[in-house]
Amino acid sequence: MIHSPKILLVQLYSNGDCLFATVVARQIKQDYPTCHLTWAIASSNSSIIDNNPYVDDLLLVDSVIKNDISSFKQFKQQVLDKQKQGIYDEIFIVQNFDTNNVYFTGSIRGSILDAYPKPITVPIQPILRNTLAEKNNISQFVVKYDLANYKHIILFEFAPQSGQIKISKEFALFIAEELVKDANVAVILSSANKIIHDNPAIIDGSSLSLRETAALSHYCTFLLGCSSGITWSTTSDSGKLLPMVQLLNPSVRWFNPISFDFKRFGIDFDKVIELVDYDEFKIIDCVKSALSDFDLAKARYNQKINLSFRTSRTIVYNFLLDFDLLSVVKHINLNFKYHGFKISFFKEILLAFIFFPFYFLKTHFINRNN
Repeated sequence: MIHSPKILLVQLYSNGDCLFATVVARQIKQDYPTCHLTWAIASSNSSIIDNNPYVDDLLLVDSVIKNDISSFKQFKQQVLDKQKQGIYDEIFIVQNFDTNNVYFTGSIRGSILDAYPKPITVPIQPILRNTLAEKNNISQFVVKYDLANYKHIILFEFAPQSGQIKISKEFALFIAEELVKDANVAVILSSANKIIHDNPAIIDGSSLSLRETAALSHYCTFLLGCSSGITWSTTSDSGKLLPMVQLLNPSVRWFNPISFDFKRFGIDFDKVIELVDYDEFKIIDCVKSALSDFDLAKARYNQKINLSFRTSRTIVYNFLLDFDLLSVVKHINLNFKYHGFKISFFKEILLAFIFFPFYFLKTHFINRNN
């Protein structure tokens, strides 16, 4: 009789992160060919793995508040107890959170894949398999908005759920209105916010799911994104990797620029322009130039992003709160492995140690008074 190991994969939140974790699901099925794989995921993100050939079952988890360390640790203990009871033979927790922060070296995809304890030998392209109904919806969308009549169709990811940047509806509409002054250009505003506009070349994409938007990318010619779920869906096996301009904010905690990720995994990023210092006029000029001559636009507008290790200061501080020096050492070693000796990295680690006693006493004082 063939043994079928019962395996639980834990990746609860964020569409882009769940897309990255589909690679782990595929790897598990390669490492344990006869296994029954259950994926623990939040209901709000579960559609990402609909129709996924490597996932046998879902465990919908809504008891864990996103980014709440206490509820996450409680859930983790619950599933580890189930492993002791024999309900699961193996549990792989790959979410970039809690102790897994040790694996963060500037790429969220990298941290998720590194959290799996065995080598990743399968392709690292995210897996997103559209249903026939989704494909039909996109075919109808293409006809409804006469997309075939435009030379350039720009997919604009302007209201990301990941919090990578904040763009107002008015800001996005101004950019779209300027771009569609060229009769050859249409802009699809992709977000959860419904957009109503008199110009038929400014198209509301809010009726489409992220899965459908990935399928829609095959009908687009350009992406104006912000390193969030829609951007990463276009890199999946149901999407189309488009020439792109990425709008980024390097001050966010989990800064995840396309260039860092693509470089880490050997993906060509010649058709990626990244902007961190911009206004609406620079964005408009950059996109117009890129539609005409991408290479020239990249040479003129692309802003080099320096590796920042501010996140590591917070990571190390959190490990110190738990007196987990082994994780601190592991985090340092992994960053040294990927980046070599960087003074800026060790400066952040030193600052974490210097300020830790003050933050610790402050936190302890606040907790006592509450």
